Amino acid sequence: MRIRSYPNLINQQIIQEMDPSENFMLSKTSKKMKDLVKKYIYKVDQVWIDFNLNVAFVIEIDGKFYNVLVPCDDPKETMGCRTSGFPMRLRSYPNLINQQIIQEMDPSANFMLAKTSKKMKDLVKKYIYKVDQVWIDFNLNVAFVIEIDGKYYNVLVPCDDPRGTMGCRSLVNTVMIYSSAAQKYHEIHPNHNDICEIFKCDSNRISVVDSTLCTTREFPQDVINRNQFFMNVDFCILKIFKELSSCMRPACMKIPNLIIDDTKYFVSYFILNHEGQNIVLKDAWLNDDYVRIFILHWMLKTRESLVSFIAFQNRQEVFDESSVVNFLNSKRDAITESRVEDWDPEKRDRYFKYDSIIANHHVFPADTFDCEHGYDIVREDGKRATVKVSPNYFMFFVWP
Repeated sequence: MRIRSYPNLINQQIIQEMDPSENFMLSKTSKKMKDLVKKYIYKVDQVWIDFNLNVAFVIEIDGKFYNVLVPCDDPKETMGCRTSGFPMRLRSYPNLINQQIIQEMDPSANFMLAKTSKKMKDLVKKYIYKVDQVWIDFNLNVAFVIEIDGKYYNVLVPCDDPRGTMGCRSLVNTVMIYSSAAQKYHEIHPNHNDICEIFKCDSNRISVVDSTLCTTREFPQDVINRNQFFMNVDFCILKIFKELSSCMRPACMKIPNLIIDDTKYFVSYFILNHEGQNIVLKDAWLNDDYVRIFILHWMLKTRESLVSFIAFQNRQEVFDESSVVNFLNSKRDAITESRVEDWDPEKRDRYFKYDSIIANHHVFPADTFDCEHGYDIVREDGKRATVKVSPNYFMFFVWP
């Protein structure tokens, strides 16, 4: 925090006027801030550990007792951790100091600060820095991640081992929650919406990262919670860092509207298994064999929920679309099966009407939905779809 650059007298005054719980939280933001708090902290008579109902840490000063850290067993209002008993007096400081403090605190520290009271939440929202995106990470367990200028900061992470955590704690860039002390923590949507509100992000833009493979450390309840979450999601952005974990694959395949960032070789899995309505694959490594299989699946009526499938080829990879074109041309003049024909203005419009919410979160090239030169596939049941294919993309649109 740049508060360290203020005159010593101001630093001393700020720290001397803050409650013990506030100074404790301030000291957790960084090692240098911890040293600054220790330098100017008031005299404390004793530190108590209170075992009343739950473990709490209490400071005694001149015969008065101040709660510093109190675990909470009910996550509904507190997200598993909070400061107890004293409102933050930061609100009484000049706006410039408040802004400086909030601007220099890590996302996890600002999140924890915002949970102390409604007024403090409003203060954090007023001066919070610009956040690019809020991600939900399903690596082993649910975590909430903030992206700022391409860097990722953990904001809220469950902890499955209570030893040494006393139920909750803050680490560098992280607020840890002991999940067995907050068994209703699977309420992913409320937590996501709360973080988006604090950091002023669109809560309708649900972005998910799958940062590693699932291991035996995965808890069955977490798998159930993840599946329940995806069942209630209409739109999602999925970013795959290393591998598409086996526990994530079935969970996200039925999301109605899905964007995959940095798809690469995972394109084959989504081509073969996606069951939603609309999907956009970015930076895909397209393969002509899988594309032909995809088209055949639709012809055989195994993709009845599909509305649109759009895959943009990675510029560094080669996609030979000629075999797909040859396959489509071979279906011209077919009589007893699905046939391919050119665009007929009397049978369909030139432009495909794209109604997916994806259009609000992805900028498409101007000619994406121009199907004048596409290949129309007409099934035996009369259902029509248009294929657009080039070295740079594969697109499939199903007409109503």
